[in-house]
Amino acid sequence: MTDSSLALGVDGGATKTLGLLAEMEGKIIARVQTGGSNANVIGIDAAAGELTNLILRCCEEARRPLRNLRSVVLGLAGSGSVAERESLSGAIRDRLSQGGGPGAALIIETDARVALEGAFDGGPGVVVIAGTGSVVIGKSAAGKLLRTGGWGRILEDEGSGYHIGLLALKAIAAEFDGFDRSGSLSGILADRFGWTSREEVITSVYREKFDLAALAPLVLEAAERDPVAKGILHTSANLLAARVDGTIRQLDLSDGTGIVMTGRLIDHDTLYARMLAGCIRKLCPGALFRSPMHPPAEGALRMALIRLKKG
Repeated sequence: MTDSSLALGVDGGATKTLGLLAEMEGKIIARVQTGGSNANVIGIDAAAGELTNLILRCCEEARRPLRNLRSVVLGLAGSGSVAERESLSGAIRDRLSQGGGPGAALIIETDARVALEGAFDGGPGVVVIAGTGSVVIGKSAAGKLLRTGGWGRILEDEGSGYHIGLLALKAIAAEFDGFDRSGSLSGILADRFGWTSREEVITSVYREKFDLAALAPLVLEAAERDPVAKGILHTSANLLAARVDGTIRQLDLSDGTGIVMTGRLIDHDTLYARMLAGCIRKLCPGALFRSPMHPPAEGALRMALIRLKKG
């Protein structure tokens, strides 16, 4: 590698994508944000186009030729499948080759992986993510990685927005069947979505493919005063905390392990975030909750720079 070689780190999600371009010594020379790049949401071709555009714009902003870009790490939501990563990286390479580069090592990682790298500046720790889905990812002092959860909505993604929404609908279904009460949830969802009968719920969920994760904010709001909603959150928090505990044990991390909680359900002070932290503390009394040292895009850039220096 030469002194003019560049590295690029990217954090891509469903609604926005951030790229950081840096020189070999780590100085950031371009910062570009574009639209969403989750291939599961917009498709591989559209995601490849968005990411290619981001790469080109970073080089243009820095006024550096594309051929100088030698190491790229893309941390992308929805990139858990090896086959999807290979398809997406191939599509990006094809587009970039028309512009004369890069002869770069282009690596696609999950958004969780780059979040972990940024949160602890490459050091050991555990990141808990709870948004539409959920995942726990940890790293030991020796560099061993372990990812748990993140199996997707069919396998429930325990502790996620989808899982919370599913439990809420199950509570409503039980009430329609006369087995249990759903507290205030049935009234809230009837007012918001017009669900006043079994048939309306079934139509929304199966025929109209209703996004169950959209119910999570309503459950969080209701849980401040409703015991049924609060119970749903407690169930979800316990399941997600168990994954954190299992990750710490399998990685043989110390009692003072750092834990970063992120994702739209837990990255700020919500009842669910407090519940989850409490459940984790019961299982892992020595865990230390902290804010991330760096955002995910900087985690991706750090990984790209390491690859660049290794040549």
